[in-house]
Amino acid sequence: MKILLLGSGGREHAMAWKMAQSEMVENLYVLPGNDGMALLPKVSTLFGSVTDIPLILKTSKELGIDLVVIGPENPLSEGVTDALEEKGVKVFGPSRQAAQLESSKVFSKNFMVEYDIPTAKALSFDNYDEAKAAMEKWDITQGIVIKADELAAGKGVVVTKDRVEAEKTLFDFMKNPDCTVKTKRVLLEEMLTGKEVSAFAICDGENFISLGYACDYKRVGNGDTGPNTGGMGGYSPKNWPSDTTKSFIEEKVFKTVLRGMKEMGMPFKGILFAGLMVEGDNPKVIEFNVRLGDPETQILLPLVAGDLVPTLYSAAQGKLSELGSQAIKLKNETSVHIVMTSGGYPSTDGTKMDLGNTIDYPQELLPNEVGASRNNYMFLAGAKKNEAGDLVNSGGRVLGVTALASELEGARKLAYETLKDVSFKGAHWRTDIGL
Repeated sequence: MKILLLGSGGREHAMAWKMAQSEMVENLYVLPGNDGMALLPKVSTLFGSVTDIPLILKTSKELGIDLVVIGPENPLSEGVTDALEEKGVKVFGPSRQAAQLESSKVFSKNFMVEYDIPTAKALSFDNYDEAKAAMEKWDITQGIVIKADELAAGKGVVVTKDRVEAEKTLFDFMKNPDCTVKTKRVLLEEMLTGKEVSAFAICDGENFISLGYACDYKRVGNGDTGPNTGGMGGYSPKNWPSDTTKSFIEEKVFKTVLRGMKEMGMPFKGILFAGLMVEGDNPKVIEFNVRLGDPETQILLPLVAGDLVPTLYSAAQGKLSELGSQAIKLKNETSVHIVMTSGGYPSTDGTKMDLGNTIDYPQELLPNEVGASRNNYMFLAGAKKNEAGDLVNSGGRVLGVTALASELEGARKLAYETLKDVSFKGAHWRTDIGL
């Protein structure tokens, strides 16, 4: 079969690497892809934008695409799935309406309240002065979470117990023209306590298959300091959450979302990503995403044993229940992923990033053959080859290194040892991933 994958980051690099291993796949096209993906067998990168619907439709028709897999959130929120399915193209990814679970924090919160999914208490505002007045009455000592309603590339959430920071964040999100995050509506939420985890499920509108759990690190600095980012790394927890908690998440979260979305006339098909705070055995949903996460994809996909493509194709057709023993299974291992970023990242205050620097790395770290047996990999995101053919950093999150082992400490040790061989001017990374 022929697959078209939309996206260009580390998430899509890991997806392309995993899908290219499938015996079902004859050709895998990635739009626009990156220079790391271009090294993979069966993979061709294409020029274009992931939200250019006419181009994607034309490409799908001309290449005889059997399945389109959508990586990032923007094309989902802009209706790429709807446009393709109207022309008879099978798509793994939710409709524009269903994607509101991520594209609108207010929609998502109202949905959770309506269907009694455990979550933080919150107030929503579309007026800055009203939001500011509510914040003035807030007990900041208990913490506050400020969320931009719209998509913000992982930078639209601030958690703080500092009133000055809270007020500045509200002003930045709603009023400051120099802030990269812009929103007309905000949510003010209570701060949940516990340990954070992300749960992933492959959904077909009625049924789902769990893809596992990951813990990620959002803040730019060690010890969870500094501004939020798209993700600085993470790991797959072993023997946690408990079986009781996992059962609760599957029943009360995943099954309830699928039932509720179907009742609302927008059945959910694709990846459902639930960010949760777990205290004891009691999880509460922080937020939903409607695609694989970055860096969670780079954490989880190396743990998938066997072929991922049949599951994605079955989900796109609403036929997960027919998979049986062919459904995906996870290795009895754990993985750690560490992100290297450019100097100045995440630039939420307008700081200029230090770009265009040559990246030194061992060639064998970039996956370039199907089914190669390794326990460490490098996936590219904000990196590209310059005119001289050298790999340089071209974005905020430049690349990430994933390492696998039987236990967390072993995976963590290998990941940091691997990272010692990768360098570029201004590189920054956290040294506490997996602790």
